Amino acid sequence: MIGMATRRTLLAGAALIAAGLAFPSSQAQSQANGVIALTGARVIDGTGRAPIENATLVMTNGRIAAVGPAASVTIPAGAQRVDMSGKTILPGLINAHGHVTVDDNTRLPMREHMMQVLQAYADYGVTAVVSLGSSTLVDEAEGFRIRDAQRTGTLDRTRLITAGMNAIGKTPAEARASVARLAAAKADLIKYHINGRADDMTPDTYGALVDEAKKHNLTTAVHVYFLKDAKLAIEKGTNYIVHSVRDQDVDQALIDMMKRNNVAYVPTLTRDLSVFIYETEPAFWQEPFFRKGLYRYQTEVDILKDPKLQADTRNSAGAQNIKKALLQANRNLKRLADAGIPIGLGTDTASPNDLGRWPGYFEHVEMEMMVQAGLTPMQVIRAATGDAARIMKLDTLGTLAQGKAADLLILNANPLTDIRNTRQIHSVWIAGRRR
Repeated sequence: MIGMATRRTLLAGAALIAAGLAFPSSQAQSQANGVIALTGARVIDGTGRAPIENATLVMTNGRIAAVGPAASVTIPAGAQRVDMSGKTILPGLINAHGHVTVDDNTRLPMREHMMQVLQAYADYGVTAVVSLGSSTLVDEAEGFRIRDAQRTGTLDRTRLITAGMNAIGKTPAEARASVARLAAAKADLIKYHINGRADDMTPDTYGALVDEAKKHNLTTAVHVYFLKDAKLAIEKGTNYIVHSVRDQDVDQALIDMMKRNNVAYVPTLTRDLSVFIYETEPAFWQEPFFRKGLYRYQTEVDILKDPKLQADTRNSAGAQNIKKALLQANRNLKRLADAGIPIGLGTDTASPNDLGRWPGYFEHVEMEMMVQAGLTPMQVIRAATGDAARIMKLDTLGTLAQGKAADLLILNANPLTDIRNTRQIHSVWIAGRRR
């Protein structure tokens, strides 16, 4: 993170004089005319197209005014020029399955905890998060308030998109009522669970849930584990699958269904990693990149250091079985990606009361794991930017193009040569402001 004095030096001033528009004030303020030009960088725009070398990106009023090869972009007179030679500019990362909610392990008041989670995401370059599941009606309402304040005021941390509470119901009528309540509360999307248990909603019930969501023009996401449940959810019209299919290989029938219904897939590999990795103290706890997040992570690290908890994890049949499930998840991710199924980055980070799912840090681990599963760095970058935005219908986010939000992750190294270079963060920009 940069110091406050540096922020003020880099982004001083207040007004969009040339356009006659107000540039929203913040601790990181704009230069006098509100126009910033980043020059000399490599730009990876989030679409999967080849990078633009020696690019210029112009920002004004929180949006991208122009981006392209230096020779094709005119920098307005008086713009603040920032030399980014040797850097790589990506769209800010989008987590299509995270959480911003209360947590019994935190020692902070609810709102302060939620704002701290958004700060942690932002510090690691995750500039938008889709929160799939509040814990209580109280923190659901607080999440909506935070989201609404972001949309009408100044952004100083990660953008929040939220589903509120999971939709539930024992009957079709109850499921419809649950969705109707969430729609009235202005949820951004609907999420529900199929756990493979006897007490799951029946297909008729979640079919009614999905139908009701469509009436309110809301996207639906489903938590699954089993192949059969994924197929049933798709048959009922669900838009995207969160978590991997982990009981067996995905088959051609599922691939055909997903293509026919334009269903996307968010694998959340780090969710499964977190189930067993703390059977000992993981080496990454000592990494400087992890440790910069200790202001958010320390309480959970202290809990997970408990030798008894580690022994319980080593002796847990469920935790050990997840190791096999993760291998299955890797195979299925590769097959679905090869088949052209849209893939989005997701982690299930900051899930309430689930230890060791680090918001911010684990998004970078997820990208590394996706490459290890067989995807290319460019495929993974697309999943974390343009494809995640398209899946979630976040039209102004995810790619670098004129008119899009100026949410940027600027790196000191090229992630196309090594996906771990996403950890070489130079700076993070949200709505055109450097954090």
